[in-house]
This record gives sequence, C-alpha cells and structure tokens, in this order.
Amino acid sequence: MRIAAHPAEAIVPGAYLTDEVVRTVLERQCCRCAGCNVPLTAGSTHFDLREPVICGGSRTSKNFLALCPFCHQNQMRRIRRWLAGHRHK
Repeated sequence: MRIAAHPAEAIVPGAYLTDEVVRTVLERQCCRCAGCNVPLTAGSTHFDLREPVICGGSRTSKNFLALCPFCHQNQMRRIRRWLAGHRHK
C-alpha cells in the first residue's frame, strides 16, 4: 500500500468521493466552478476528473474538479468526442 505524502496524492478508490476529498477540492477552488467560476451550491455541484483514468489520469484529489451542471455537461461532451475520435484509430 502506498502512503501519500500529501492528501492531494491519496488515491480515491472507485468512483466514491469521501467528504475529505470533496472539502479539499472545494477549498482548492474557493467553492467555485473550475470551468466558469460561478459559485457552487451543495445541490448542484458535479465532481469529475480533470484527466480521465482511461486517458492516464489518476484518482487523486488533485485530479478532481468541481463543476456546475453546465460545465460538467460540456466536459463530458468533450471527453465523449475525444474517445469517439480515438476509437477508430
């Protein structure tokens, strides 16, 4: 088992985010959307990976982003387009 030197390097298992990871990400972003900088509310905050695992990203808190619903939808659209373009190569 690897012990992280810093909480941002700790691996987040699976897709489950702990309260600590959520707090870390929101504090790092000052409770604002990483995409458009609008203030985030508890009921409408989406968390996603800056770089998806399938693309080589890690499941560490420093790779997570807090996004508003609009920016999360746009990020997912970009990822799906990127994956579709690489599927046929």
